Amino acid sequence: MPMDVKPNQEFLKFISQAEGKNKEKRFINLELLAEMENSYPGLFASVMSNFDEVKELREGLDKDGVPEIIPWEEALKRFYYGKEYEGVTRETRDIAEVLSNKGVDQSVFNDTVELRRVAQAKGVPEHILGKSLKEETILESIETIRAQTESKLQDGMQILENLYNKKFTYEWLSKNDPTNSIMGLFVDCCGTITSSYYGSDIARASMIAHDVQNLVIRDYEGKIISKGTMYINKQQGYAVINDFELNRKYREHEMDAGRYSVDENHKDEKEREQIFQAYIRGIQAFVEEYNKQNPEKPLKQVNVGMGYNRLKRQIERYEKATRNLSVPFEYSFRDAEDEQFILYQIPNVEKSEIKNDGGIEI
Repeated sequence: MPMDVKPNQEFLKFISQAEGKNKEKRFINLELLAEMENSYPGLFASVMSNFDEVKELREGLDKDGVPEIIPWEEALKRFYYGKEYEGVTRETRDIAEVLSNKGVDQSVFNDTVELRRVAQAKGVPEHILGKSLKEETILESIETIRAQTESKLQDGMQILENLYNKKFTYEWLSKNDPTNSIMGLFVDCCGTITSSYYGSDIARASMIAHDVQNLVIRDYEGKIISKGTMYINKQQGYAVINDFELNRKYREHEMDAGRYSVDENHKDEKEREQIFQAYIRGIQAFVEEYNKQNPEKPLKQVNVGMGYNRLKRQIERYEKATRNLSVPFEYSFRDAEDEQFILYQIPNVEKSEIKNDGGIEI
């Protein structure tokens, strides 16, 4: 073991997990690592130094293409061997890097590469707005301020302290980003291109459809922890977000999808509120930029579905739509079929102005 490596605190908890009592007590994970060390030399020290990476590799796909947590032994093997796909080129290297970090197999890599090829052949732009739209993460903001405040250190430190309140940031994810193909692995839903459920249609649309794009929320480390997929009806001037999905880390105390069993002052509920506010900032920024680019046909309304929405309590503060806005059936926005809430409505717009005659009626 390298004595100069400081063990990750999560790693120490991992090897301290025990079963049984007194003389029968066994440290099951420590025993697992010790046994595997015989077949995989150097595994123990490598895991100790890179435990966060190993934890991410536990998120795999089941036979239906839906995210599942795989056994520690399988995750440790994936980490030891790493992952390199056949047919990786300079143009697909970014896809290989993102997918290999989640341990998915060759077929998922092939499908993601093919979807990107289809999108490029169709001339689908990377962003509906034609430009990137994202907030700086807290670490990026700190680096920016550090460079700008060397001569005003005292003022800069105050700004840095204020920034720590911005735990979550939004980004309208590029359609060219390979994360779109396995988004369900980040936000714990069926939204992967391999899924046997309707999430596969949403994942594919987020990559190859001109009028669909993912809005993601990142934590202070820049990791994606939530997403909403938005469809835009450019002719009628409205948008529909299927729902807001959320990583299981932020779903403690959840009884039903989105329904929390804690009060509004609970720490976990406050974090969900911060995530929701990041969504609102992202939607407002998108609408503002979109309407600048399309003054003749601006976005008049943005609705979100409630189905399996993970932020129900936050959304219910908004007005419930008297009638749902429609989405092309092939996009499978099923969580927006039963009821929708209005997250944005242009001031003084009559509901009758939004005709809602595209796609299917939901």
